[in-house]
Order: sequence, then C-alpha cells, then structure tokens
Amino acid sequence: MIVDTHVHVFTDDRKTYPQIRDTPKAGTIPSITEIGQTEWPLTTVEILAGMMDEAGVDKATLVQAYFVYEYDNRYTVDAALARQDRFTAVVVLDPMDPGSPDELSRLAQERKVTGLRFMRGRLPESSLGRPETFPLWERMQALHVPLAIGDRIGDIAKIRPALERYPGVKVAFEHAWGHKVGLPPYAILDPLFALAAYPNVHIKTAINNIAAARDAGGAPEALYEKLVSVFGAKRIMWSSNYPAHPKFGGIAARLEESRKALATLSADDREWILGKTALSFYPALRAR
Repeated sequence: MIVDTHVHVFTDDRKTYPQIRDTPKAGTIPSITEIGQTEWPLTTVEILAGMMDEAGVDKATLVQAYFVYEYDNRYTVDAALARQDRFTAVVVLDPMDPGSPDELSRLAQERKVTGLRFMRGRLPESSLGRPETFPLWERMQALHVPLAIGDRIGDIAKIRPALERYPGVKVAFEHAWGHKVGLPPYAILDPLFALAAYPNVHIKTAINNIAAARDAGGAPEALYEKLVSVFGAKRIMWSSNYPAHPKFGGIAARLEESRKALATLSADDREWILGKTALSFYPALRAR
C-alpha cells in the first residue's frame, strides 16, 4: 500500500470556504519566496483523488493548506470526511492560542480529525518548546493525536522540552528540514539527526529533499541511506508534498522520483517508507 502523508487541497468555492486575503485569484496562491514556490494548481479533493488513481497511491493525509486558509480548517476536514475510506485530516491550529486544546478536542471527537500540524507560517519566531504550548501537547497526548511540524532546521531543537514532557505524542518533522542538505555526512542536518534519540520522533520526506541532494552535487540515494541509518525506515514516511513546488510535476512524477531515490534500500525498508510507517503513525488510515 502506498500512502502519501502530505498533500494539500483547496477549492475555488470561495463563498463556502473564504480564502485569506493574500490569495490573488481562485485556484492559485501567491509565490512563497522563502521556499521558491510559484502558483499552486487548483487541487480539490476530487482532482487529488484522480491524480492518486493515476499514480497508484492508495491513501493520503490531507494537510491543512495554511497559506490558503490559515487556521480555517473546514475544507480540509470536509474533504477528508467526504472520502473517509481514503483520506484523513491533519489540521493547523495556533499552538499559542489557549483555545486550541478545546478546538482540537472538538475536531477529533466531532469531525474525525486524526492529526495536528504546527506551522511556523507567519509567526515571527518558533513556538516549539514554549510553555504556552504545553496545554495543547497535553491534549494531543490525551487524545492520541500525532503532531506534524513545519519549522526551520535551525529551530527544531527548541522542541526538546515538549518532547521530554510529553513522550506519548508521536511527532513527525516535515520536509522543511531539507531544503538544503549539503553533501554526506550531511552536517547541515545534524539538528534533525540529534532528535532521533527520541523514539517518538519521525520524519517525512518529499520531492524537495531529493532535489536538495541533487542541487548540492550529491545523490538522493545517499541521503536516504543516511536517513535510514539514523532513524530506521520504520520512522520515515514518504510524501509528494503536492501541489507545492509545481515544477516537480504531479503525484505520479514525484512518486517515480522517490522510488528511484529509494532504489538502493531493501525491499522491506522501501515498503515501510512508502506506506507502512504512515499506517503506524496515522492508524485511522489503516482502519478505513
């Protein structure tokens, strides 16, 4: 089974699902210069399902499109509920908002949300490890809701106080750790590698990590070999990160490139990275 752990959906139905003010027209979002993105193609859940069929991807986690809807998670949640056999929702809440724990409980209990994302987004500094976030961590632990984190490689070590206080929360660092990876032994990624000491820490990989390895003059295969040597395949998840970075094409093209990058690993490791780890991290997908 192939599971895509990071895809975004959004609709041009702005009446039902208003977009934030910096989206210039239906179906696109503006350039996000920090990571070199251009306009995203319109990706409704129906369009996404068709692309997954073409690529041979069985299931996916729908990750809130923060730069389209910020903290309004309604479309992501509605899309996942419409196809519960195939999707589950990962929402974005403000980790510093004292109302976020109760909102997470509502979403998990009433709307079948099974994942949360901390998104650096427009926040001036990282909130990782801040005591103000601990009530939300406590709620995640009580609800058994895993956490995905989109933050900069230089800030991820700040999460340690929360990891140590709430060891029952499963955490996945998203592909943002690898916009630049350098060459083996990948010293740029040492802050990420150090967090492998926590058994609840996982990582997501995506097409931009593969591109970063090539841009540095190295081989993506070597990067994956290093990641497996540090984390083990059972703590690594694949994602397409579609529709971000549209220059990399659709889901089928991204999966093909990922398979090439995984080619030197064992068949068992590839199976875990492409699906089994995701089913362990997001067990709701396994049950649907």
